[in-house]
Amino acid sequence: MLIYIIFNEDYESNAKSLRADVKAKWSNVNVNLMGTRRTLYQVQLESKVVYSADSVTDNNSIIDLIEERL
Repeated sequence: MLIYIIFNEDYESNAKSLRADVKAKWSNVNVNLMGTRRTLYQVQLESKVVYSADSVTDNNSIIDLIEERL
């Protein structure tokens, strides 16, 4: 499984926290972090957008969204 986290530099700590929580949930997952200058926080499961907004939400909500798409 491959997860992409695309984030504005202001959300870098959130992205790293989400990466740690996702890896704790699924040990065999690959997580790619990609910074952007746009105001964006987006999470993708492979090519499917799971979460996309101009703000961050909590990690548990995003993990639930990922589980729904598995």
